[in-house]
Amino acid sequence: MTERPAYADLPGGDASGLFGAGDALGALNLQTPSAIAHAATLVREGAVFSLNAPVDWVDPPLFSRKQVEHHVFTTPRGNLDDWLDGYYLQASSQWDGFLHARRPDGGFHNRLPAADHGVHVWAARGIAGRAVLLDIGAFLADQGRPLDWRTRAEITAADLEACRAACGVEQRPGDILLIRTGWATEYERALASERAAVREDTTGPGLAADEALLAYLWDWGISALACDNIAVEALPLGEAALHPRLIGLLGVPLGELWWLDELAAHCARDGRYECLLTSAPINLRGGVGSPANAIALK
Repeated sequence: MTERPAYADLPGGDASGLFGAGDALGALNLQTPSAIAHAATLVREGAVFSLNAPVDWVDPPLFSRKQVEHHVFTTPRGNLDDWLDGYYLQASSQWDGFLHARRPDGGFHNRLPAADHGVHVWAARGIAGRAVLLDIGAFLADQGRPLDWRTRAEITAADLEACRAACGVEQRPGDILLIRTGWATEYERALASERAAVREDTTGPGLAADEALLAYLWDWGISALACDNIAVEALPLGEAALHPRLIGLLGVPLGELWWLDELAAHCARDGRYECLLTSAPINLRGGVGSPANAIALK
């Protein structure tokens, strides 16, 4: 790639071939050595934030999944080992891999066969870079437009840009964009009956699935996107959906159900909405998704 085109110059919003015919990393290629080196300079206090929910969260599980079962056993030598049953890689804080969502034409990112994808490709490289946190939930509340965690509401490109400007953070190619809607916060506060209702009805706020939003994210130059809600985009899905286009066409990894509250609170206190972020996807050959295994450092 000699020059990264604007979204308006991508035929059909498709970034196939941008990083080579056999590329399986997509936007992660924007996490260049210089971008990562810059991100390392953002660690000034030594503050560490885990962005990962427990593996048995959400509880009760969404989409009629079974609850994960943790088994501990004693080995012949008297040590303890353990295993998990019913462990869905898309159940807790996670990455959606390039096998998770097909392109609108039915294929996979970069028009590669399924055998050439899998989260093991990301695991072999690792994910690292500058993360920018946009606490859109707090921002919209301050604007008199609070998000209700059980009501569908679309967060627009204009909303994100206004929040970014208010935070005073610049856009840099390779950024990992973190968006806090407040969904996870409200889920944790909810009554057991309210949590049970979410199991079958996942209605909630999220990103708008429109061209303006896609153009905003692409032209920013983000390398990955993670949110604290169920599906990044607003639910239920409309006629259009972000997943096939962000994952399938643009090659942007999507993170869901990340825990961002502690990091957001720290950013609000010190006024710095950027940090170093590292993530180690599970090295599972052909894996469709992965636990986030994400750490932010400031």
